[in-house]
Amino acid sequence: MPVTRADLRAAQGLFTSLAPIATSGSHITVIGVTIRGIVGGHNARRRRWPADYRVLASVKELESDLPVTWIASPPDDQIEHVNIWEARSVCPITGTMLPDICWGNADSRWAAIPQSQRKLGNFLEVTRQILGHANLESAAR
Repeated sequence: MPVTRADLRAAQGLFTSLAPIATSGSHITVIGVTIRGIVGGHNARRRRWPADYRVLASVKELESDLPVTWIASPPDDQIEHVNIWEARSVCPITGTMLPDICWGNADSRWAAIPQSQRKLGNFLEVTRQILGHANLESAAR
């Protein structure tokens, strides 16, 4: 089920840049948000530097699965974060090649929580956790 406007408003309390990009009737189907994370590279000295990531995601099936979550900025060649895949496919939201988040085991953790808690705010918090920490075991970069 897509995100409701009430769910969007609740999440905007914590993620003030959150905005709908596409809707279907009264539901939000695609969102954009800027999330502060870290550079997250293998170079330990740069790993903790803050970075802002512009995130795009289709949230039509949010109660089922974590969606492919695209990074619109910074540009792919400027990203060092080990939890972000290099651009490998076309983002259907922009029609361009964009990098996307490597969820690691977050997919299985998402599936383990009750469906009633698989809300937009919780999805964005999972995204913030991924972007705020460097999993140096990640296969992404």
